[in-house]
Amino acid sequence: MNDINKDNLIFKILPSFTHPFITLIRLDRPIGFLLLFYPVSFAIVSYGKIGLDTLKYLIIFFIGAFVMRSAGCIINDIFDRNIDKKVDRTKLRPLASNQITLTNALTLLLILFIIGFYILTNLNIPSIILGLVISPLIILYPLAKRFFIFPQLVLAMIYNWGCLIGWVTIQSPYEFSNILILYFALIIWTIVYDTIYAIQDEIDDKKMKLYSSVIFFGKRRFQALNILIILKYALLSLFAYSLNYHFIFYIIIFSILIVNLLDIHLKWRNLPENSLAYFKRNNHYALIILFSIMIGSQLNV
Repeated sequence: MNDINKDNLIFKILPSFTHPFITLIRLDRPIGFLLLFYPVSFAIVSYGKIGLDTLKYLIIFFIGAFVMRSAGCIINDIFDRNIDKKVDRTKLRPLASNQITLTNALTLLLILFIIGFYILTNLNIPSIILGLVISPLIILYPLAKRFFIFPQLVLAMIYNWGCLIGWVTIQSPYEFSNILILYFALIIWTIVYDTIYAIQDEIDDKKMKLYSSVIFFGKRRFQALNILIILKYALLSLFAYSLNYHFIFYIIIFSILIVNLLDIHLKWRNLPENSLAYFKRNNHYALIILFSIMIGSQLNV
């Protein structure tokens, strides 16, 4: 199963010479940078009245999420280009199929890093420091599947770091330990959706002796994912409690917990062919969580 859909509207709109670059940065699959954007958006709307400053930060971080996710995809494909050639789902990616040269990929990566650093410099000093701290992990993550038994944990730490940056950006008066609760909840969230996504590559990963949370959980992965989903929503509730959110937040969160559990039992059903669809549905879950945080915080302002 190839993960590039040439019927995507963006390939019909933009000229053919751009298609390899679109695929390289996954512009045809926006779910990736949306999942990177949501954690920081949760933090930004978690406290205080929502106004023009909130909108400004959301726009800045939305652009930043797109830029850094694009950069991350290039880094991943550079490291994995020889592995991708051996995997049916990824063998047509631009670097693996030689549609783009390594030099061109590195040039685009440098441009994205410059844009990302410029965006970072528009934030306060604590935000800049946190942004620089996570940078080495962004570069080294593609190596995790080769040397670390649970690479999804590394991805989760990187993907949700934005909630910490967003927290110090809005200068919340609450303790930093409060946002750590949200951070841990979102780490679990990423482990769940990326484990389900990685099931598509389980056979190939085993053949190439790569690590994965799918292999780590083994036959008990379905039970493990159920427990992790429940723990995620419990931590979200604890985060809300620490910030004195309105009770409507808990009603929404409990409802989405039930829907999420029904989803993996009735729609995903532990089947690799259903994994991509579940992965994409996390956009809906994230939107509802964002809405619940906005409601919970604003009704208590």
